[in-house]
Amino acid sequence: MEQVQSRKRPFFAGWIMVAVCLIGVSTGPAAFTLASMGLFLDGFQAEFGWNRAEASSALSIMMMVTAVSMPIGGRLVDRLGIKKVLIPSVIVFALLLLSVPLIGKLWQLNAIYVLIGSLAVGSNSIAYMRLLAGWFDSKRGLAIGIAGSGTGLGFAYVPLVTQYSVAEWGWRGGYTALALIILFVTLPLIVFVLKERPEDLGLLTDGEALPPANAPVTAAHDEEGDTLWEAMRRKDFWFMALTFVSVAFVLYGAVPHLVPMLQDRGISTEMSAWIASMFGIATFGGRILIGWLIDRFEARFVAFVFFFLSAIGMALLGAGLPIWAVLVSTVLLGGSLGAEVDMLAYLASRYFGLKCFSQIFATLFGLVMVSMGLGPITFGAVYEATGSYNTVLLAGVPACLLAMALVISLAPRPIRRTSDLRAATTQPAE
Repeated sequence: MEQVQSRKRPFFAGWIMVAVCLIGVSTGPAAFTLASMGLFLDGFQAEFGWNRAEASSALSIMMMVTAVSMPIGGRLVDRLGIKKVLIPSVIVFALLLLSVPLIGKLWQLNAIYVLIGSLAVGSNSIAYMRLLAGWFDSKRGLAIGIAGSGTGLGFAYVPLVTQYSVAEWGWRGGYTALALIILFVTLPLIVFVLKERPEDLGLLTDGEALPPANAPVTAAHDEEGDTLWEAMRRKDFWFMALTFVSVAFVLYGAVPHLVPMLQDRGISTEMSAWIASMFGIATFGGRILIGWLIDRFEARFVAFVFFFLSAIGMALLGAGLPIWAVLVSTVLLGGSLGAEVDMLAYLASRYFGLKCFSQIFATLFGLVMVSMGLGPITFGAVYEATGSYNTVLLAGVPACLLAMALVISLAPRPIRRTSDLRAATTQPAE
């Protein structure tokens, strides 16, 4: 059948969905736990005597649990729908943050972070990325990049909000402030503004208006692509996993230790918080830039360049150079942070389609989360053993170089639209 001539409205409501997803991602577990922990460490040590490795182990445990829970969360999104998973997960996440001020022992902190990684797993990026993949096609990279920059936005404002709250009301006040942001900003936006599909507003993907009821249309492409097991038979699946596992270990290992790392170099707590905020601003801008680039250039080449910048950033940070090098490193590492979750979501949608996107992306992301979980505890353990972060920072350079080699080894598939996917996915499995 012939497709009815597309009719686009002057303003595409999909960009409102992008804005809501951006805010949702900025208040998710990644930003709210990783970017805040460094500012709680002194309070934990002063009140309970926990050292940095002990306290930051809660993050590692949370990420390992999240890694296991991710595929389950992805399957639930595919089966039940986005908001049915997202809303309860966001509520649970906020309530768990509110429970942290009640703790008195380390196992209780770890238990809460385990629950964040399991019961609140749906508040991570899975649901948001699936929603945007359905709303956008030709500008999917930019949409995912803008929404994914919410992590950078979170890394920018969470240290400042946490530092102010801790200074005013102690570490318990910091956790309370973060929970209230989720309950009174994120939750209402998801409930009242977020729409799962463009059809809910009388639109098709990319803003095309729905044709008249009696007009013939071609079938949607949302159901094209691989199942999880079909994707796992391709070498591209495992190359993607290893690529992002390598770089995530480095970047997410450094993030929660950035503030104490800077304090060890004689930088004040307030200035360290501002530098950590600059890291978040660089992440915010980097993710938008990456999203714009991967809509125009082959994504694996874009990732190659940004992983190279990560290697330079780790080398500068680990070399013990003056503060100018710290600032340059912060910008490079922050800007490169956009090349993990967003790039992974984009590549998964282009290489494997949308049929089982949530499950495939969640499985890949779960593997990456294992690496994210090992990073913080490894950085903390190296510090406790050597009194410095330099060794593990310099070890991050070859990890970034490995990621460069792996991503460039992906099969060349410069797919621009979902409608191009059929030709690519009908090739024999690699």
